[in-house]
Amino acid sequence: MTGLEDQAGRRAWLVLLKTDYRRLGNENKYDDDAATHYSWDSRVPNWRQVRAGDVIAVWDEAELIGISVIEAIKPGRGNKPIARCPNCERTNIERRTTMSPTYRCYNCKATFEEPEYEETEVDTFRSDHGQSWVELPGSLTAGELRALCVMPKSQNSIRELRWNDFAMAIRSSGLGDPLTPLEATAAQLIGGHITRPVRVRLGQNSFRAALLRKFGAECVFSGPVPEPALEACHLYSYATVGQHDPHGGVLLRRDLHSLFDRGLIAVDGADAIDVCPDVRSYPLYGELHGRPFGIKPNPKQREWLRLHWQEFRAG
Repeated sequence: MTGLEDQAGRRAWLVLLKTDYRRLGNENKYDDDAATHYSWDSRVPNWRQVRAGDVIAVWDEAELIGISVIEAIKPGRGNKPIARCPNCERTNIERRTTMSPTYRCYNCKATFEEPEYEETEVDTFRSDHGQSWVELPGSLTAGELRALCVMPKSQNSIRELRWNDFAMAIRSSGLGDPLTPLEATAAQLIGGHITRPVRVRLGQNSFRAALLRKFGAECVFSGPVPEPALEACHLYSYATVGQHDPHGGVLLRRDLHSLFDRGLIAVDGADAIDVCPDVRSYPLYGELHGRPFGIKPNPKQREWLRLHWQEFRAG
């Protein structure tokens, strides 16, 4: 067993959010969004190792932002600007935000205002990990995160995490157990990519905005939460219907949305929230079991909830 894997084959990575990454240079920026996608290329250490099914933990060099599971990785090709030291032509340089000259070479120790740039073609990769994203700002500090890496002194933007120790640290952070949605997703994806028929959800942003206007910042299962934590949830199968029914959506906290989509949380015939036994054992979710559904369903909504129950719980 390596530091990357537990008995279930779990792999986990600590990745640096690079919205203003100091080594990219030449005014180029990555387009990373912590909650949905992360980009890297074939010049980044560990670029070959990251796979669908792996856990991704995003940080900003100060603290943990959140965690998720990579559902898919989109490959591509592109050009990347490479900054070199004008003295020794090596690429191991840093941009200093409070000192002058601005740049310093780790290799020859030269300092300079601008590096020399060249374009090189690279393989590019972009993760899709929005489905099971869990916000955990401030739950672990930079020092705690570094200590949980396989190589604690590594400076790489993608670093190996000791999964078992990382999971224990998250579960000891006083936030209940936010790993349940990750484990449900990872169980489906572990070992490589899978292909699932999906339909692009055109108009999803406007659908969510309409639900926020209708319901306010309130999760239909857990109650009021910060607006960024809420997602638009379809009570029916969007992939089958292919359109947004104005009466067919509710707002759910991101982790609860993931559990609902997998049938681990459902609504029974008495309009009560039903949490499956495996998930109910976690206090964060067990306290929801038996609560009334947050809205009074109309006949169409009740039928969609019945079909959801039949799909995952009947029999």
